[in-house]
Amino acid sequence: MTNLPNLPDEEIPSFENMGTLGEQLNLLLGRLGSESADTINSVFGDWAILVGEHVAAHVTPIKIENQRLHVEVDEASWATQMRFLEPQLLASLSSATASTIVGIDVRVKRNTRTK
Repeated sequence: MTNLPNLPDEEIPSFENMGTLGEQLNLLLGRLGSESADTINSVFGDWAILVGEHVAAHVTPIKIENQRLHVEVDEASWATQMRFLEPQLLASLSSATASTIVGIDVRVKRNTRTK
């Protein structure tokens, strides 16, 4: 048998007041300073729709951290292109996902080919 801490009745969580799993996940994500589960799902799951097939072929979302979307591009020229596209992409992300993403950080994917 495990020893449970002695908590006053008002501190014991009640399953009746917990809400849905999705609500609890969003609550946890919010406490961690993250976007909602719906926003994360939209950004990563609908990337090609949000940014267009041409951009999606060269740019991959990696993570969302501190209200910034981190992406990886397949060529250095796409890093430059992303600077020009950033305002449009942020507007698209905001309107489609209700996100609070304020910027995009770009890194160039390492070339792993051997010569």
